[in-house]
Amino acid sequence: MRSLLTVLFVLLAAAAMIVAVPTMWSTVHVVSADGFADAASRAAEKPEVQEFFAAQIADEVAQSTDLPIAGAAVAPLATSYTQSPAFVTDFTEIARQQHEWLFTEPAPGTSPHEMDLDITPMVNQVLSQSPVPVRIDHALTIEVDQSRLTAGSMVETGRQVTLIGWLSLLVAAIAALIALVLGRNRSAVVAWLGLGAILAGVVSVLASQYLQSRAADSVSGSDLSTQQTVKVVAGDVLHGLTVTSWVVAAVGLAVTLIAAVAMLVVGRR
Repeated sequence: MRSLLTVLFVLLAAAAMIVAVPTMWSTVHVVSADGFADAASRAAEKPEVQEFFAAQIADEVAQSTDLPIAGAAVAPLATSYTQSPAFVTDFTEIARQQHEWLFTEPAPGTSPHEMDLDITPMVNQVLSQSPVPVRIDHALTIEVDQSRLTAGSMVETGRQVTLIGWLSLLVAAIAALIALVLGRNRSAVVAWLGLGAILAGVVSVLASQYLQSRAADSVSGSDLSTQQTVKVVAGDVLHGLTVTSWVVAAVGLAVTLIAAVAMLVVGRR
């Protein structure tokens, strides 16, 4: 009976770890506005993102002045700006707008599938570098068509992910502790828990790859440059989950090997 309970609690701990890794990571880096902005800000250093926003800034300048030549004149300044540290700071605010769109219920009368990103601060940053500095005093926005996502669609999901994440982490810790207390061969129990961590890491890597593909599909109705930009940003954010997952798997492997060595040493004695 004791052996059976040990096996059951080891399996419970392993299952809880599989759930805990992606959900806890999501709680910290997706549900949290600060975590999401920090994770997304790394994408500002990617050429695809820089080129997209440089083009958008030039287009907005041309449209707001009714002089197409203005966009061409501003384009070199926009390119220089998107390759500077100031762009990383401003892009972080764009990421916060994306997070707010996903995690805030939409206002009545607004399109549920259209995400408007305010790039006015970016445009003004570029215009301030022009020979004759000017300033735009009205909002300039980029419209991103989210075909498979809706405004506020992550509100309830965020709550559920956070709850599941903390519960699964608690269950994993308690089940592992009970298994260690019940187990006659604690080295074997530790080894099996390590294998559970390896499995949790591998499953989370696969989950990260799946989420990246879903993120790309969510803007399939937008133009190619927008799709590429969203794909890069999603890839950068979810890269953190991939790295975390491999770290968990590596720790699990180390624990398993150490426990296996301990079993061999004890067995020889």
